[in-house]
Amino acid sequence: MKKRLLFMLALLLILNLFACNKKKTNYSGSVMLYTTLDENAVRALKYAFEEEYKGMVLDYYYGDLDRVKNKIEIEFESGQPNADVVFISSPLTLEEFKSSGKIIKYVSKESKKIPDEYKDKEGYYAAGSVSTMGITINKIPEVGIDEKEAPNTWNDFLDNKYKGKMAIISPRNSEAAKYFVMAMMQNPKYGDAYFRRLRDYGVVVANGDMDAVDKVISGNYVVGICPDDKCVGLLKEFEDFAFRYSEEDNVTMPQGVALINDAANQENGKLLIDYILSKKGQDILVQNGLVSARTDVKNVMKSKNVIAKSIKVDINDLMNKGNNYTVMFDDIFG
Repeated sequence: MKKRLLFMLALLLILNLFACNKKKTNYSGSVMLYTTLDENAVRALKYAFEEEYKGMVLDYYYGDLDRVKNKIEIEFESGQPNADVVFISSPLTLEEFKSSGKIIKYVSKESKKIPDEYKDKEGYYAAGSVSTMGITINKIPEVGIDEKEAPNTWNDFLDNKYKGKMAIISPRNSEAAKYFVMAMMQNPKYGDAYFRRLRDYGVVVANGDMDAVDKVISGNYVVGICPDDKCVGLLKEFEDFAFRYSEEDNVTMPQGVALINDAANQENGKLLIDYILSKKGQDILVQNGLVSARTDVKNVMKSKNVIAKSIKVDINDLMNKGNNYTVMFDDIFG
């Protein structure tokens, strides 16, 4: 009898441990994501997340940065934000949200795999993806150039062989271009003098990311300075189009994910952030054209050494002087 009782107690203990360690398979409720990232990637993320956490519904609001930012600010003024998580392209906007109390600290266990350069030091946000400016090349015979003749660094653009044949993006129409211009302006190695020299070599200012990419693909210009995440899906489609990172002084913009303050579904929001930053979530985003900052995720672009060759960006300086830098750019290019 005693042996049987001990056996039953041992069995109950084992079953209890199993129940505690067993992964939860049924979830309920919803989570709302506000995002400026590519909608196809976000849609793929939604389906994958809902498949992973059955019973959970991921809703999202997609728009450009101004629309998403304004929507969040209006909701906070009304006293109840509808978003639980924000995933946006501008680290400067995330810094504004941090200062105004619109996002709160949440350090996901998955953020360990993200380099410190792409995380807020205080734990308010981490990069769900990154965007790095690089060099686009048109290789069409008799129209473009041999890839071996293309620029390898930003200073290589200052060459007569590219004069009047290169494109850059206006910081007024692209968050990636804005971040690039500001980071280069604040760096004493480049500053406004670099952009004045680009102007003197006849660089053309494109209206937006895809306008610059299209100008190079079409052969109107032979080289350009464009973000990698806008080129990923085009490399297989156009065999005479190429992309490379600069061999030095890359500018990488973290596209951060953060938890909204006073969100209605904060626990589900944490679950979503964990998934976005996980290897599984990052693989989904990479398959749909984004670029991961995780050290264990293989990107379409060969971006492994980009961090080691990146400019150190002073985010506080950009917060204080960023508008001055974009005004200087406008003054240079008229």
